[in-house]
Amino acid sequence: MATDSTDEQILKGLLDTLVLHVLQAGPNYGFGIREQLDRQFGTDADIIKEATLYPLLHRLERKGLLASHHEPGERGSPRKYYRLTPEGRAFLERRVAEWRRVAALLQRTVLAPPPNPPDSRDSP
Repeated sequence: MATDSTDEQILKGLLDTLVLHVLQAGPNYGFGIREQLDRQFGTDADIIKEATLYPLLHRLERKGLLASHHEPGERGSPRKYYRLTPEGRAFLERRVAEWRRVAALLQRTVLAPPPNPPDSRDSP
């Protein structure tokens, strides 16, 4: 049975990929990233909380996967914009390939339709 810690690790890996994927389209700031994710997630938008997003962005930046700069905001306070680094792009490519492999494995096993039961007329 999965533990909360295991669930958190799976979600953490997925969120890294999703945030990097949003930034693949171009630089964005925290709230803009959150808006993009909310649109993509639809009814699952509560997966990522603001309290999760900013530490995640800082962690990805410390790992060298993101770079940031400040720009003036619409209301005067500067916004911190994030962009993928070359290392971030390479990491995203590897991670997407890993998720494709996981998705294919799940599709072949857990998510596959159950086999048809043998026809009872075929039994002796």
